[in-house]
Amino acid sequence: MERFELALKVIMRAGDVLRRSPMGEDQISRKTDHQDLVTCRDKEIEQMLRQEILKSFPMDRVVGEEYPEDSGGSGVAWYIDPIDGTTNFINQRKNYAVSIGCWKDELPVFGLVLDVEREELYWAKSGEGAWKNRQDIHTSSHCHVSDLLLTTPCIQHTFLDEHPLRSSMLHLAKAVRAVRSLGSVALELCQLASGEADMFVTICSAPWDHNAARVILQEAGGCICTLNGEELPLNSNTTVAAFNCPEMRRLFLQNGY
Repeated sequence: MERFELALKVIMRAGDVLRRSPMGEDQISRKTDHQDLVTCRDKEIEQMLRQEILKSFPMDRVVGEEYPEDSGGSGVAWYIDPIDGTTNFINQRKNYAVSIGCWKDELPVFGLVLDVEREELYWAKSGEGAWKNRQDIHTSSHCHVSDLLLTTPCIQHTFLDEHPLRSSMLHLAKAVRAVRSLGSVALELCQLASGEADMFVTICSAPWDHNAARVILQEAGGCICTLNGEELPLNSNTTVAAFNCPEMRRLFLQNGY
């Protein structure tokens, strides 16, 4: 079985498990505080994904949120997030995703993001465009900052908490048409890829949060970088700015947001 076919099989299986999973308070734990949560389902799904990947491709590297990295020598790395949007999974039972990205020698191979409750699969193979289920998707054509719909996965961290970039983020929020927050990095990048939003920012994102969705976004015509305009690192936490087109990236950096 090829890697993409395996990823498709296991991501759909994970979605089926999550849709059928009841969630009690005794199955929820804090990582650092009451806003940083993990459930038994996060760990169960990640274990399932890891086991299926390594059973078929034992020499691949697997990087995920809940467990230490599995190292391999094939040059292929998988970035997996069992539930991107855990708080949404707990409180809403919607707006959460399973995310699987595959890279080889630091070049993208494919990315898949499953909006679990809507049963919408965003996916892309490098060089073959981006898709939502069987419909090809493209970024929006908005080309003025005042027309942009900006998304961020956490209003508090981006705009309310004190950090060195806060004044720039507030300036940006006033310049765009509106700001929205879904609470899932992967799904918000996919909204951008499908033209439902125009720009995305976050103060901190992990490799498993964005390394699948960034493949989809770039195949849909968008671009992505750090908030200071540098190339997005593949294997470390980072700020993220994503845009519907390279011209909006240029305007963002030119105006010092």
